[in-house]
Amino acid sequence: MSRPRVVVVGAGFAGCAAAISAAKAGVEVILLERTDFVVASGIRAGRMNYNGKLVGAEEAKALGAGEMFEALESIKLHDANIVDEAHGYVYNAVVVEPTVRRVVEGAGVDLRLVNRVTDVVKDDGRLKAVRVGRKGVVEGDAFVDASGGTGGVSICVRYGGACAMCVTHRCPVFGDRVSIATKAGAPEFMRRRPDGTPGTVEAALSLHKSSLDPVLRARLEKDGVVTIPLPPELVDSTRLYRIGGIRSQRQMESLNLVDIGITAKCVGNGTITIDELRKMPGFERAIVENPMGVGSGNKINWVSMTRCEDNLRVKGFTNLFAAGQKAGPLGGIAEVIVTGVLAGHNAARAAVGKELVTLPRSIAIGDFISFTGEMMDVPGGLDRGYSLAHQAFFARMKQNGLYTTDISLIRRRVKDAGLTGVLAKKVV
Repeated sequence: MSRPRVVVVGAGFAGCAAAISAAKAGVEVILLERTDFVVASGIRAGRMNYNGKLVGAEEAKALGAGEMFEALESIKLHDANIVDEAHGYVYNAVVVEPTVRRVVEGAGVDLRLVNRVTDVVKDDGRLKAVRVGRKGVVEGDAFVDASGGTGGVSICVRYGGACAMCVTHRCPVFGDRVSIATKAGAPEFMRRRPDGTPGTVEAALSLHKSSLDPVLRARLEKDGVVTIPLPPELVDSTRLYRIGGIRSQRQMESLNLVDIGITAKCVGNGTITIDELRKMPGFERAIVENPMGVGSGNKINWVSMTRCEDNLRVKGFTNLFAAGQKAGPLGGIAEVIVTGVLAGHNAARAAVGKELVTLPRSIAIGDFISFTGEMMDVPGGLDRGYSLAHQAFFARMKQNGLYTTDISLIRRRVKDAGLTGVLAKKVV
């Protein structure tokens, strides 16, 4: 290796953010992804900046790590919100993958698609390399596990009833997700549903827009969102906890459609069936686009987490970091991006032997990372999901005065902490 190298495993939003952040710090970066595209679930996500997610995005920009957020803003499709959400927008999922890929490659990252990591080479608490496929070995000075928290086919069959054939992970084609932290010996943690079943069910599904009633489709494409109250017999009070508790209960009482360009995303009701959908006016001919096996369930999330320090270094290791859902019971695009930018920057610092950055709790990102890490050790803490936009942490943001829509105030807090541009600084 000609210069210090960071190896990032997994090119979802967290991994892409980590790779860009490390590259900006001046080290060589290799980003390994088992499938043939980046952003993973991001190709069927689409919603940004609502509630406390706005604060996370603007703090990241002030910290010097705004590339991913700015890329998504550049493909904004609608200003739109569903119930219990404010000041959000929807990006165009049709073009998100090539848009983010250009940003990653433009940062000088060596992106290697269809490179499934299968194992690690380590010496005590230090990783030396990862194994790719059957014969390949990629060495590094520091590593980021951004492999996500989904389980692959075996987990979805065991805890979800079947492989739901999601278009995002495509495990039968490219192989199951592999966690380098788990392979290195870090303890692996799962979330559990109220009945004790490991993992949570994916919170959304996508419908072919052309299968909707033409009037409903026109309204959706004009306004960006359509909220339709569910009839009482279709309201399932347990659905919120099966999907991980990172929405609001009121969202479970409606069919919340969002136009993400390529499809109509149904937010928060990822376990509703075709027969249930078709009982509703406008959905008589509805066809689910993702996952194709929705009648058998949906993909299973949060079955592979590891404990990290507040700087996102995996506990017990010197040069291994985690980002995204691998780093704890957190969910959402903004959330995984902000963990990615910190993990990537600190991996670069570790690669050259410099002191790591820990973000203070006076800013929302710092408090969020510390809080989610703490909740992994609190009895029952792993049974809930944490988001900048809903439930426990959003309430905490408001209680502690961290939630605001005043962007100048957000920037001032970062400045007052002495952190303006800190994640844009080179370490070599």
